[in-house]
Order: sequence, then C-alpha cells, then structure tokens
Amino acid sequence: MRRVGGHIVATCALHGPSATVRLMDISVTFPDPLRVAEGTYLIRPLAQAPGAPVAMHINSMLIQGPEPVIVDTGAALFREQWVEQVFSLVDPQDVRWIFLSHDDGDHTGNLELTLEMCPNATLVTSWFATERMSGDVVLPLHRQRWVGDGESFELPDRTLVAVRPPTFDSPTTRGLYDSSTGVYWTSDAFGTPVLGLIDHIDEMPQAMLEETAMAFSSMLSPWHEVVDATKFGRWVDRVAALHPTVMVGAHGPMLSGASIGLAFERMRHLPGAPVAAMPDQNVLEQLIAMFDQQPAATLQTV
Repeated sequence: MRRVGGHIVATCALHGPSATVRLMDISVTFPDPLRVAEGTYLIRPLAQAPGAPVAMHINSMLIQGPEPVIVDTGAALFREQWVEQVFSLVDPQDVRWIFLSHDDGDHTGNLELTLEMCPNATLVTSWFATERMSGDVVLPLHRQRWVGDGESFELPDRTLVAVRPPTFDSPTTRGLYDSSTGVYWTSDAFGTPVLGLIDHIDEMPQAMLEETAMAFSSMLSPWHEVVDATKFGRWVDRVAALHPTVMVGAHGPMLSGASIGLAFERMRHLPGAPVAAMPDQNVLEQLIAMFDQQPAATLQTV
C-alpha cells in the first residue's frame, strides 16, 4: 500500500479469487511464524510496494494438537515459502482439518496443494463456499465438512466454533473461535496496514491505528453506511461475548488484552463513519508511472 493523491492505496491487490499481482511490484517478507497461544502459530507474510509507507499482512494460522488444524491456505503467489513454514510446524500426514474462512484467493491459494499433501485432512467449509469455488477447483465432497455460522466441530482437546465477524467482503465468511486457547480467527475483520513488521497491534502509533483500522474496515465492508447502528452493535456484541483472549486475522498483527476491547469499540462506530474514498483512474496512472521507474522487488525470508 502507498499514499498517492491523499489516498492510502493497496498496490498489492491479493483480495479476491480473480485478483493478480506482479512480483516486480512488491517485496514480500516471510518472518518466522509467531506463537500467539499454546500450540497456535500465525504464518504472516508481509507485502509492501517499493517505496510505500505501509505494508499489509496476508496471514494464515496453524493449530497444533492431537488433530492439527490449518486455518486458511494463504496466497498462491507465496506458495513455496508458505508450504515451508506451515510444514516446519506440523507433519502433513498428521493434519486432520483445513478450515477455510471464506473463498477469496488469499485464503484459498494453496488449498488444492494442501489437500494433496495432507491426505488425512477434512476440509471445513460451507456449501456456498464450495459452490463459489466450483468454477476454479473441484473439491472432493467426501473430504468436506460443512459448518455454518454459529456451528461447531469437536476435536479431542478442544471445540472449534465458526462465528462470523462483524465485517466481511464475502458472504461465505466465518471466523473461528478456539475454546481451548481463547484465540479467535477474525478472517479479514479487524485488520490494518502496518508501518513494518510488528508482532502486536500495540506497537502501532495510536493515531495511525485509528485512521487505518477504520479505513480498512470501510474498504472491506462499504455496506456499513446502510446498516442500522444498533443492529450492527449486536453483531459486534456476538463476537465480544466469546471473550477472546487473542484475536488474529488475515490482514494485521495480533490483538490481546486491552487492544481487543478498543478494537470492538472502533468497530461499533463503523456504521456512522464515512465510506473510505477509493483510488481512481488518476491514482492508477500515477502508480503505473512509479512502477515503470522502479526495479523489480525480490522475495525475502527473515
């Protein structure tokens, strides 16, 4: 992402099943997985356009245990590094579950490969997600389990509950709450661009967070301008009632402690916030001109 003409612009456009991005336009850093709870790790590639003031995470998650769970399968663009990190933490033969929060390409990019590498795993998804992906991939029905919003599935050491977050850009979206650790996977909700690699949202400048978190929520769910604030607040309450100890999602650093309550309060104000301005054709032309003058970026691992 970068600021052009007063806009914060996502030049790393990985959001959506048909989105594409040229590696020459971005640099991608793969830091070590972050342990966010007992046996729970965030896979957290960080993408940034050359010269951009901010970057975006494209996270997924791994839950270890008697029946390991992969939560979302990352972007295909980073397949080699994603596979290396995930399977440094778990043997593919041991994986029993692959939870898909929704069908956007940055969450399904390595799904076919993961199913192939993990022959004992069941894909936890929904009928609608399977239907929406049917034009791109044929998923074996006998390896699926359909879990809707509010439904759960049992593992030997924990219960996992699918709970839709307050904001989303796909009708198939469901978050995932882990009863054992209190971790809530927010899918795309509660995200924000960052200045660089950080582990926790408390490391961000507060003034920046107030602006970028609200802008990201608005871009993700521009329908917020037509929702009833009271009804939307009850939707936020539904997630808050889980009392998560940690919240992590696809597009930001982890939240814990007081930062979770502050994130809920920001979210409650979203219906009354202005819809974030979207970059226009003039911004596109400026970006193309910038990229034409810059050398190719490389994929980095740190």
